[in-house]
Amino acid sequence: MNDTIAACATAWGHAAIAVVRLSGPEAQELAAQVVGELPAPRRAGLRRFRDEAGVFDEGVVTVFPGPRSYTGEDVVELAGHGNPLLVERLLRALGARLARPGEFTRRAFLAGRMDLLRAEAVLATIEARSGVGIELARGGLDGRLHEAVESLRAELIDVCAELEAVLDYPGEDLLVGSDGALAERLHRLAVQAARLADSWRAGRVAVEGARVVLAGPVNAGKSSLFNALLGRQRAIVSPQAGTTRDAVESPLQLEAARLTLVDTAGEREATDAIEAEGIEQARVESRGADLVVRCIPPGARTPAEREGELRVGTMCDVGAPPSGVLAVSALTGEGMDAVRGAILVALRGEAPGSAEVVLTSARQAELLARVGRSLQEAANVLPHAGAAVAVELGYAALEALAELSGSTVREAVLDRLFARFCIGK
Repeated sequence: MNDTIAACATAWGHAAIAVVRLSGPEAQELAAQVVGELPAPRRAGLRRFRDEAGVFDEGVVTVFPGPRSYTGEDVVELAGHGNPLLVERLLRALGARLARPGEFTRRAFLAGRMDLLRAEAVLATIEARSGVGIELARGGLDGRLHEAVESLRAELIDVCAELEAVLDYPGEDLLVGSDGALAERLHRLAVQAARLADSWRAGRVAVEGARVVLAGPVNAGKSSLFNALLGRQRAIVSPQAGTTRDAVESPLQLEAARLTLVDTAGEREATDAIEAEGIEQARVESRGADLVVRCIPPGARTPAEREGELRVGTMCDVGAPPSGVLAVSALTGEGMDAVRGAILVALRGEAPGSAEVVLTSARQAELLARVGRSLQEAANVLPHAGAAVAVELGYAALEALAELSGSTVREAVLDRLFARFCIGK
């Protein structure tokens, strides 16, 4: 962490501008060797870039002295022309170690410039697959998630303090709540943590997108529905049974969610080895899907409801759909809007309100679910097992909250988290 690091902070390839970022104790010295006199801090200056062979580019240089910089260290950004050959030459001329993925943001975290919640919000902002995903990530960058977690933590500390008081001064008339009142507070905090954890369902779809698989028997109208949802001919449609042999996929933007839509082979007894392989591939796709849209043709028996499935009655222009399912016709367009809306609701549940905090990380959801379970168990055992057991469960919840913000976190967790970042961020 004492090295000076460098990386191209913009997308690799030919572009109008490429920004190379330096951070570390020698950032200003190394930059000065290439551009000469540095401009005043936080003032952009036009400079020529030189190496041993002479001037090879020119661009804008900006210096951000630590600790008031992104990483908390001295940072220099050099914006030159966006040619990969020039970027590579600039990096060689600077002579700093090439940064690992996420190393700039990791240094910002270790320097106390941000907690893990905000670091994950940075990643979510970069990875967001929709406008809603960017807005949700904004909740982490703006500190709304941090405030929600700190509010939960502060009240839990108060409850644990009251439980400790009961243990330290048994039988005395203390100004603390009854066991029933404390159990109710623990239950309320458990519900609050669980609600936050559950919001990851909506956050994941908005940030990461989702995989939606169309499944059902042969000639169930899957390919027609696939094309109708995409608004173009992507899959072959034929009255001949078993036309779709391989999984066909295409990106689909539905309002605030970016999906991958997959058309699969129809379910039946295979007539040859190739069809059998296609049917097995369809099963694999269904098992790995975020949502399976079960296509049911007219006259078919309605399958039982399954978690992770949305049942639709296809070809309703030809015959009446089975009862209790969404009716849709890819030919006439009837029910298409309803199917699109049902897919979104099935994937993310209730759309999050604009002021609601929504998680954008599986790590956050896992830790908050753990908090919720510990606090609910504490609420359940307090009237029977007493304050000693309840307070230990409260402390377990506090440890999970500390790991959530990063105040206590293992190195392996940091390695796993920041490895997902792009180089230069």
